Amino acid sequence: MLKALLTLYFWLVFMGSGVLMQGLLLLRLIPVRNPDVRRRIAQRFRLKWSALNLGMFFGAPHLEKLKAGSADLPEQFILICNHRCNLDPLFVFVIGRPLFFLSKKSVLNTPVIGWWMRLCGDVAVERSDKTSRGQSLEAMKARLHKGDSLLIFPEGTRQTEPQVDLGTFRDGAFNLASETGVPIVALALHRTDMVMEKNAIFLNLARLRYMFSQPIPTRGQSPESLKSLTVEEMTKMIQALRA
Repeated sequence: MLKALLTLYFWLVFMGSGVLMQGLLLLRLIPVRNPDVRRRIAQRFRLKWSALNLGMFFGAPHLEKLKAGSADLPEQFILICNHRCNLDPLFVFVIGRPLFFLSKKSVLNTPVIGWWMRLCGDVAVERSDKTSRGQSLEAMKARLHKGDSLLIFPEGTRQTEPQVDLGTFRDGAFNLASETGVPIVALALHRTDMVMEKNAIFLNLARLRYMFSQPIPTRGQSPESLKSLTVEEMTKMIQALRA
């Protein structure tokens, strides 16, 4: 019964606050004509909405520290994050910064999350379609050149095996970082798979933990070396969180 009540409460707050914030956002965007400005306003609204929901899992007092922690991050970065739960696109906002996402095209049709993606100009990709992959790559390059920060889950899908820390990283994020010179920040989320277990209907109230790395410089670095450095950094952080 407790799990059912928790799940109902979360989804009511998640959906209700999402619809409310999106309504306020649409009103805010009425006088704004510049598409880049509209997108960045939407990203800031999404960050505020995420903070409303994150307190349940990270603790409300802890969220006050997020701005101080994110002050040490570079102005722009590519955020590389592990992926173990369908709610990870919410949990990544512990980083305390506006982001745009690379996501599966099907997520665009998801209520609230998909609506945020459209408003924030997130990049959607059909992974089985070579043309779609090429178009998404060019779209991400264009956004990075405009100064936006990008989130990528390089495993490409959720890692659901408890004994496996990380799945195999795909190359796209590291090709982008090497080509554009935008630094990488690695974010390790811990215990998110306990919140929403595989094939489970109900949520668990698990206190989550996270760590993010110092910026990894990318200029003059090959994609292969960046991938290796990021995997090494991510593995260290996951092991530290488990200790």
